[in-house]
Amino acid sequence: MNIILVERAGTSSSYQDRGRLNLQYIGIVQGGCIDEDNFLLCNAILQNNSNEGLIEFAYQGPKIKVVDGNCKIAITGDVIFNIIKSSGTVINGECYRSYNLNQNDTLDVLTTSNSVYGYLGFEGGIDLQKYFGSVAVNSRSNLGPNNGKKLSNNDKIQLKKNIYTSDEYILRRIPEKNRNTTIRVLEGPQEEYFSNNGLTTFYEKSFLVSNLTDRMGMRLEGSKIDLVKSPNIKSEGIIKGSIQVPASGQPIILLSDHQTIGGYPKIAIIASADYDHLAQTLPGTSLKFKKINLREANISYQLKIKTRKNIIASLQKI
Repeated sequence: MNIILVERAGTSSSYQDRGRLNLQYIGIVQGGCIDEDNFLLCNAILQNNSNEGLIEFAYQGPKIKVVDGNCKIAITGDVIFNIIKSSGTVINGECYRSYNLNQNDTLDVLTTSNSVYGYLGFEGGIDLQKYFGSVAVNSRSNLGPNNGKKLSNNDKIQLKKNIYTSDEYILRRIPEKNRNTTIRVLEGPQEEYFSNNGLTTFYEKSFLVSNLTDRMGMRLEGSKIDLVKSPNIKSEGIIKGSIQVPASGQPIILLSDHQTIGGYPKIAIIASADYDHLAQTLPGTSLKFKKINLREANISYQLKIKTRKNIIASLQKI
């Protein structure tokens, strides 16, 4: 039995997979990992099932200690971490590769760098109970394993099975850092609710990512977006990446744990190819939006998938 002790939970550390599909009609949002690329890359490095549950963390990650058995871990994202061996030797960790941890070794995930989210995975996976077919935790609704809550200090993590192989792997090609501050969007379903001046403001002005950002949504600050109709519409189903504009004229981007219905007009929808990058954007960053059509959005998303596959294909034994 492999047991991991959480000595420090970190910030917003929770179990996540790719979420719950086709349940929004009964009020259960898909949820799941914020950054799908880094989630999938972490599992690929560990040669896990692509939807194996991982620990997602924001800013500061967990500090964990192997108290029973051995394990293999990998961390993806732009993350600074150390491995403290039982002998006292400290290893400066490298993302996008696996490491073998032995009993009494400690992993200290210090911080993300120029990004928000990172992922910690274990070879073979974590022993978690599924809820509605998923191990994703939605802490706002207390849905998922760990009583639907984020990790806490002194929690114990049990691995799914006693898998431990001595081979370590590394991605020889890692994702390029996306420094683009222009986010591509599709036209929203209520574009006619906005004045010409309001649309011009949205597409030509910059907006700051505010500190009021979490897994549910991202509030932006900038010039007021003018409406020509009431911002209170009949509640309707909404999707991840929707950009709502309330009466304040300040946009709100809905992220992975968004509500299932909403009553504000939506000026645009984030293109799927840019969602991971957007969600990793730090508060205080200035963003602009560019409208593209459905064909362009599909081409960009297919390119994103192709790039991810090429990165995974670069996995080699160390």
